[in-house]
Amino acid sequence: MGTARVLVVGGGIGGLALAVGLRERGLDVEVFERAASFGNTGSGIELTPNGVKSLDRISPWLGARVRETGWPSTRHRDSMPILSSDGRLLKSRDLAGFPDKWGAPLVGILRAELHRLLVQAVQRPGPGGSVTVHHNARVTAADCAGEAASVRLADGRTVHGDVVVAADGVRSTLRTTVVPEARTRYLFTSVRGIAKRPAEHSDGFVLVGPAGHFFAEAVDETRLFWTATVKAAEGSWPVKGAERAKADLLELWGDWAQPLPDTVASTDPADIVVTDVHDCAPLARWHTGRLVLLGDAAHPIGPVLGQGANMALEDAAFLSDALARARDIGTALRTYERARSRRANKIVHHSRLIARLGHTTNPVAGWIRDLVIRSLKRREETYRDKQLFGYTP
Repeated sequence: MGTARVLVVGGGIGGLALAVGLRERGLDVEVFERAASFGNTGSGIELTPNGVKSLDRISPWLGARVRETGWPSTRHRDSMPILSSDGRLLKSRDLAGFPDKWGAPLVGILRAELHRLLVQAVQRPGPGGSVTVHHNARVTAADCAGEAASVRLADGRTVHGDVVVAADGVRSTLRTTVVPEARTRYLFTSVRGIAKRPAEHSDGFVLVGPAGHFFAEAVDETRLFWTATVKAAEGSWPVKGAERAKADLLELWGDWAQPLPDTVASTDPADIVVTDVHDCAPLARWHTGRLVLLGDAAHPIGPVLGQGANMALEDAAFLSDALARARDIGTALRTYERARSRRANKIVHHSRLIARLGHTTNPVAGWIRDLVIRSLKRREETYRDKQLFGYTP
């Protein structure tokens, strides 16, 4: 497609991954990040095989470094148990054989570490393309009609390019330019932390119970990250602050089976993050003119399937190839929208259904949830495995 200049709005995982992929394919990229610098935020991420394969596609160097830096499932000593809140084993998942079955391991990694590797990859010399990252650069609007594209910044500047990619997250500024009626929906609250690996289930574990579930996975030799999803009124937990949220979580779930209580209790409040989680009804369109959506801007998704970052990496791998290979930008964006929206919209819908069931307080619905999990014990390839992990960009 020649030497198109791509303007990427957002320097998160999806935006930087796309910048790396485009640079690797000889295109010039400018990234506009509203923050003053890339900070050490968040807890951890589970990169599933589809996400790891997408990283390999974006940049083999990046895929290799993620395996070295994170904790691949090939290092797991034990399977990952899924337990009821009173400690009954519902299902056990053997993750060590993932490379043979799905073409890549599952990798637990701190979000800050993944972001650091993406920044390093951006700074590496490319085979012809370049990446420039602008900080303190808040984009307020985009003009993408005709044969050109531009973004307007809060400081009054206008920057011109050939295509604009909105990778600006769940609260995307540019989403309504593509789909004016798009609105996010509150799902639940997420409390996340980093703790010492416990003696029991040290590779990771899951507990499910009334009104929420708890997920933990190793990220290195000594630490794991954990995520608790809590059914609560929107806005009620983020205002608590980390220390109060930790105390309230222990009061709420302190009688759940170990190692959940000890894991939460041992977490430094400085390593706890509390946010409300939103998704969005599947979008009918992902682009208009030369403006296209990527990652959470295109498909905000709850974390119950662990696919937020992984889907953004899939988007970045596909769009990198589409823009580099297509004869023109319009063809590239239509190809990307057609292929990616079909897959992502299904996963958004499925994730929301699981979130509703997983956060029920109805005892009958909870019994059905546990029965469904137990029924999957004998099935080696569930929907999650086939549809999610089997994907290759």
